[in-house]
Amino acid sequence: MSKLVSIIIRGKNEEDWLGLCLRAINKQLFKDYEVIYVDNESTDASINVAKTYKVNKIRKIKKFLPGNAINIGIKASIGKYIVIISAHCIPCSENWLSQLVNSIKNKDIAGVYGRQLPLQSTSSDDARDLLITFGNEDRMQKKDPFFHNANSIIKRSVWNKVNFDDKITNIEDRDWAKKVINLGYKIKYDSMASVYHFHGLHQHNNYESFRASAVNDLIQKINDDDSDSLPEWLYVKARVCPLVFYGDSSDAIDIKSNFQRYMRANKDIKNTTLFYYGSVNPKIEDVIFLKRRVTRKASFYKFTHDILELVNNSIGYSPEAISFADLSYKDFIKNAFIQNKEKIFMDNIHFSTFAYLDKGDIWTSDNKKIKPLREMFDINTQFLRVVFGQSSILRCSTIRLNKSNASDGFAHTFNNIKFLIR
Repeated sequence: MSKLVSIIIRGKNEEDWLGLCLRAINKQLFKDYEVIYVDNESTDASINVAKTYKVNKIRKIKKFLPGNAINIGIKASIGKYIVIISAHCIPCSENWLSQLVNSIKNKDIAGVYGRQLPLQSTSSDDARDLLITFGNEDRMQKKDPFFHNANSIIKRSVWNKVNFDDKITNIEDRDWAKKVINLGYKIKYDSMASVYHFHGLHQHNNYESFRASAVNDLIQKINDDDSDSLPEWLYVKARVCPLVFYGDSSDAIDIKSNFQRYMRANKDIKNTTLFYYGSVNPKIEDVIFLKRRVTRKASFYKFTHDILELVNNSIGYSPEAISFADLSYKDFIKNAFIQNKEKIFMDNIHFSTFAYLDKGDIWTSDNKKIKPLREMFDINTQFLRVVFGQSSILRCSTIRLNKSNASDGFAHTFNNIKFLIR
């Protein structure tokens, strides 16, 4: 069956973003399209995520060259128009695809590229670069070859005349644009066909240069548009984060009682898939049972991996993160689940937890010699006792790659020791 549009997604280890990208594409009002995912030897779950969201075709490449990856995707496609989007770019609205298609219909236009916007968690440097480069006014380019394939659409008829360069290592998009402009075509920038691009143009990540934050804030005030209005698929409540319960009790009645205590403390978990992980099925309504496959003495790595694999086997690879709740705690922190979920997805980090802020003296023992731990650290160092089972959340990619000590982790601190007791 023919399709008017073929969407080519390129990615490598983009598990954190690919599912979001595909969810946004599936929400588009324009439906006459196919999706082709071109994967560059991902070691995470990117390919399984693509399969979960039922992309039409998957192509695997070993050596990544940007133009070659696009050409491989196009050769596998059937559409009259070719949309090219990076796996970590998320369409901003349900009209993104129709906007691109409408923009390219003029016979003189070879390609259209859309706006790229920062997220709240994008670094100031990356946000500044995006806001300077991609303004809120359309333009037609007859000489300027600037073009950006992270969010674009081209005509197959033009690609048949000019393929992307298979060998160059970057700016394959501008190289292509220069060639088609030389043939008499035009390039269009459409500010309404927008995506969120967390990484930005130069991927400064967490680096913050002097003045960048102020410049970023000023640009957003000058633009005075609705670019900060998130689509529903980026709402925290819509992000896919199952909640997995576990505990030491082998008594189903005791498990159910503790489950009810947890639910009273954490009421805002609507539309969350719930699991119980253990050796006994407590048969709680609307809770899916996962049979524990590792011993209670298993390492943290094996414990979290076992849960992740069982969750994936049960509901596929749509989950972005997993929350862990130990039902053996005597008291549960109120709204811990939603607090950690908001931190994970609003700040785009990989681990969020609660921890007891220990202000007492902590000592170490070595060959019967004891000494204060504080002597080994700066005076400003804080000592935290992490309570992992109080709804801590780990990104699935972090579990899969065994990075439980994620460098971008965050701890909400508390001072009441009762939340440590199990």
